[in-house]
Amino acid sequence: MVDRILIFQQTLSDNHAPQSDRIEALKFLVHFVADLHQPLHAIGEARGGNDIRVSEFGSSQCGKGPCNLHFVWDVTLIAHTRRTEAEYVARLEQLISRQDLEREAVGTPETWANESFNLAKKVWLNDGGSVDEAYYRNNIGSLDQRLALAGVRLARLLNEALGK
Repeated sequence: MVDRILIFQQTLSDNHAPQSDRIEALKFLVHFVADLHQPLHAIGEARGGNDIRVSEFGSSQCGKGPCNLHFVWDVTLIAHTRRTEAEYVARLEQLISRQDLEREAVGTPETWANESFNLAKKVWLNDGGSVDEAYYRNNIGSLDQRLALAGVRLARLLNEALGK
């Protein structure tokens, strides 16, 4: 994924590349930068947490299937904030401003992947673990920060690619 981000950024920045290639590069850049900041995308064990069954706020079912750690980080922790999409975006914007996260837009996709890997080790649960209020409180700040960083870093990559 790290090398793909650099390749797609280069394609997007190439004014002579076909428009369809540049559009595809943009789509992949958005997807991969976001994925790279989700900690469980950076760890290979148990398919990035997909094979780690957990109970989630007392339930072992998440929709039509069993809960897994990866899903918790993709969906459940954010949903548990009970914020609307607009409220959540406003929260991330405040976080970016308050912590001056724009200054952390630097670095490389490899550095960002290593950050995610290190965080994944900290938030890891063993099979049968429990995602409860304590886990939520201990980790929602990290999740918020990773989303905010993904946004500012993606913006930087796009500005560089498009010459802004």
